[in-house]
Amino acid sequence: MKPDSDDPRITAHLLGELDAGEVEAVAIALAGDPVLQQEAKEIRDVHDLLKGNLGTSDETLLPAQRENIRRAASHRSTPAPLASIQRWFIPAAAAAVLAVGTFTFIHMSGKMKPDVVAAKPAEPATVATPAVPSSPPADLTRPNVRNAPLSPADSPSLALPVLTTRGNLEAVSNAVLTAGTLPDPQSVRLEEILNNFPLRLTGTAAIARGDASAWHPDNRQAGMSRHIATLGTELIPCPWKPSATLLIISLRGNARTDSSVQLSYHPNPKTVLRYRLLGFPPTGPTSAASPLPDRLPAGSFANLVIQIEPNSAATADLGSLEWSADGSSAPPVSLVQRSAAEPSDDARFAALVCLYAQWLAGAKSGTIDQETVAALAREISSTTLAPERAEFLTLVNKSLQL
Repeated sequence: MKPDSDDPRITAHLLGELDAGEVEAVAIALAGDPVLQQEAKEIRDVHDLLKGNLGTSDETLLPAQRENIRRAASHRSTPAPLASIQRWFIPAAAAAVLAVGTFTFIHMSGKMKPDVVAAKPAEPATVATPAVPSSPPADLTRPNVRNAPLSPADSPSLALPVLTTRGNLEAVSNAVLTAGTLPDPQSVRLEEILNNFPLRLTGTAAIARGDASAWHPDNRQAGMSRHIATLGTELIPCPWKPSATLLIISLRGNARTDSSVQLSYHPNPKTVLRYRLLGFPPTGPTSAASPLPDRLPAGSFANLVIQIEPNSAATADLGSLEWSADGSSAPPVSLVQRSAAEPSDDARFAALVCLYAQWLAGAKSGTIDQETVAALAREISSTTLAPERAEFLTLVNKSLQL
């Protein structure tokens, strides 16, 4: 499809974010269209101006800037053994990119009128990038915390696994704390590490109930309330990609009986550019060679995180979660961003777990680096942390020293 002056691929082309096929297509279109050339020139001029004033490179700080961050962090008292953990920061170059995205959105706002749910002002504007085709079906049992993103056009829904396995955290701890070495990147399982920590999220929640006729106040203590499972969610800014949002999901089973839960994410195609499930290879609607795990044992929980990239700063409605429990449909959950909402401590901790696991797995480019992990860990550090979370911060701190 030939791009027009409203096409976000023009900005993505100038920022070097297109794949080889689209680079050639956009370049040909620009060469033959004076209107597109002028549009590209305006975007390039503003990008160069802001980048020259706000940043030095696309991803990194100057050595002196990093040293200033370390020095400032060292003067702040922290509970032992977390003294070496740094403050959270956003690279100056990232601010430049966000500013360019803001200009692009304002410049095009008179032309584009996205169909979104009305809401309070959302997160800062993002630089639009082209949709990425979904990858071929993959085996869920293979570890991969850096799976390729899916586009709503190619994958209008994503069936989600109910995974309660959690042994990988022990393996990582043994490697770091006992053997004194980082684990093999290919052995890191983000989803298993995350499932060691129960999460109480403050976003939208829903309860799955069974046959209402089976419930009576007199037998509620006998397990007849028919409360099958609960679904909790929270949307927070992504700490390693400011233009993205993290959807954090926590399923909880009832206290008495196992249940079977089917859960799927349905992105809003009008507002979501692309998305990916963290901790698993891509699992689009065609990858149904074997059933996804769906057993939720009594009294257990299962956590999932999806990274969502909206197509504009005005995006509020990011889609919905649809689910059922023991064959009975449960209330769907609408995923609406509320920009004024403060992330909960549990959601911020889940974001740290995801960031740390990706760093361990070798995703050490861009803002997923040692200093970013240290900075977010320092922000979460507290003398009132639950013991298992304090132990996790100790593990993070030791890993950063290896």
